[in-house]
Amino acid sequence: MARNGGTEIDRALEVVVSEINALRERQDGGPTVVLTLGGLVVAGTIIPDWQWFDEVEHTARAAFTVHTGGSIDDEHGGWARLFRGVSESLVRDHEEHRAAENVIEVLSERYRRLLAQEYRTTYIHLKDARVIAPGVSALPAGGMHWRGRLTEVSGWSFGHLGEPSPASVEDPGRDDQTAGPERSP
Repeated sequence: MARNGGTEIDRALEVVVSEINALRERQDGGPTVVLTLGGLVVAGTIIPDWQWFDEVEHTARAAFTVHTGGSIDDEHGGWARLFRGVSESLVRDHEEHRAAENVIEVLSERYRRLLAQEYRTTYIHLKDARVIAPGVSALPAGGMHWRGRLTEVSGWSFGHLGEPSPASVEDPGRDDQTAGPERSP
């Protein structure tokens, strides 16, 4: 586990997210992941951070319309412009980081470690994400863009959540002795 401000981050997950963030092309079918965070389960597809902000920008742009009488026009500013700026900034940061990696190869290992700590991956970005809480159906049913802090992830696995099979759903009318699978003699 890596440390970030005193809080542990699963190094394997951090490396996976960091590699995905470094991708330059838009990802349509990235790896699906199931995360556990403080009693909640979040499932979705990991995408690069810049793509997440780009897609959120497009979603924000589509969410706002121009109405006669002067209501919100996000096409010329507001949330869409903010997210577009963040996305462009992240792309520039990744390009500068790649260039810096070539330069720092000549530095001692000690300095390379110090510089690497400055450029830590601290957030994971999901699309088509669903949040599952005990006793509640997955929200939203169609998925959403979700961003979470890696320090909050207590467990994870690759894959996606499907609907539970009838055999895996507890039947409150059955006791522990009859709840197991039936076996033929």
